[in-house]
Amino acid sequence: MSEQKLGNPAVVGLAGFGLTTLVLQFHNVGWMPSIGPVVWLGLMFGGTAQLIAGLQEMKTGNNFGYCAFTSYGAFWIACA
Repeated sequence: MSEQKLGNPAVVGLAGFGLTTLVLQFHNVGWMPSIGPVVWLGLMFGGTAQLIAGLQEMKTGNNFGYCAFTSYGAFWIACA
């Protein structure tokens, strides 16, 4: 049997970081008056998804992605 090939988890990690940062900046400049979407994106997509992406990066052997995504995921969870 052939070995199962893993997808690249960096895509999810970068999307979580980018979208959460963008929505937070929309709130900071006043384009989005409600803080609710920022908190939920920070907890779910910016936090949890990045944390999982970081743990998946560890499986692929990418230490930089592991460190970056798990630390940013933990940051977004703490910030939210």
